Amino acid sequence: MFIVLQQFESTSRLGQFAVHGVRAIDEYNMCAVHLVHETTNAEFLHFCRPDNNNTFAVSFRTFPNNDTGVPHILEHTVLCGSKKFPSRDPFFKMLNRSLANMMNAMTAPDFTYYPFCTTNAQDYENLLRVYCDATFFPNLSYLDFCQEGWRLEHSDIHDKATPIQFKGVVFNEMKGAFSSSDTLYCVRANQLLFPNTVYSFVSGGDPCAIPNLTWHDLKEFHRIHYHPSNARFFTYGDQPIENHLEIIDDSVLQHFTKQQPPTADRITQLWEEPRTAHEHCAYDPHGGDTQTKASISFALPAHPDLYEAFCMRMLSSLLLESTNSPFYSALIDSGLAPEFSPNTSLDMHTPQPSFAIGVQ
Repeated sequence: MFIVLQQFESTSRLGQFAVHGVRAIDEYNMCAVHLVHETTNAEFLHFCRPDNNNTFAVSFRTFPNNDTGVPHILEHTVLCGSKKFPSRDPFFKMLNRSLANMMNAMTAPDFTYYPFCTTNAQDYENLLRVYCDATFFPNLSYLDFCQEGWRLEHSDIHDKATPIQFKGVVFNEMKGAFSSSDTLYCVRANQLLFPNTVYSFVSGGDPCAIPNLTWHDLKEFHRIHYHPSNARFFTYGDQPIENHLEIIDDSVLQHFTKQQPPTADRITQLWEEPRTAHEHCAYDPHGGDTQTKASISFALPAHPDLYEAFCMRMLSSLLLESTNSPFYSALIDSGLAPEFSPNTSLDMHTPQPSFAIGVQ
């Protein structure tokens, strides 16, 4: 690791990338290298460590402006074939041919990322090329949009007399998620706490709004958000960073120029007084005696530093995470309710943390 640290400290660039920072992380026997592609402003973070379980991920800031679930549907659709790999579902074909111990794609409220890891060097290169082409040069065909997003179809496709239904991979997935009263409660509580921000929208898609998404909207969202200027590349392991940079530059970055990345409101304005809201939903057959839920949520100061975040987590653990904790004793042991509400926790996944406590 010391040799690697000296190598990067003695140079200011690697190919088309400028070295912006090098740091040893002694606790993990690791060296972190931060680079920026000079033509596109794409950022690259490499963790050099003597570990053959090499990892790659590319992530994009994906800010929804409605509840149609366009980030989620796009995440599915980009994996349905690309410019260099036009075969149907190359991602799933690689599951049977690759030695990877993890391949995935995930949509969060404000970003989407595509990770994999493998211990085989050739497999790593193969997957790297597939992932880069899939995310930056997907086919995004209309039929793939209909399959992964939504479509109208007879309940029996062989009988046109049967009722017409909404179908689609993401539509059905989110329909199942929203059938849970716990999920619906958490989503609505979060929307109410962060109005007028990107977190007031359902990035995964609200089944009632998903049919409002058009194929054109999907392709436009990809054009704006899946651009190197809005991308973050991450690699980890013992393979030389030069190999990764060469493949990524050759496969993706040389085909783009710099553009302004998208922005969105991610911090809510603090209220002058508390607000109250009520939400009604269908009876949950799996809810038992916890059909009624109530909680109080607090928006905390935005962008806490490392010490403040540590204190928040410690305080939350002391208050909640034990049968001897104050909230458990006061709300559960007292017999007031059998369980905490589903949103009871400290949420640090957004720039503005929140804390919620409640019962059901």
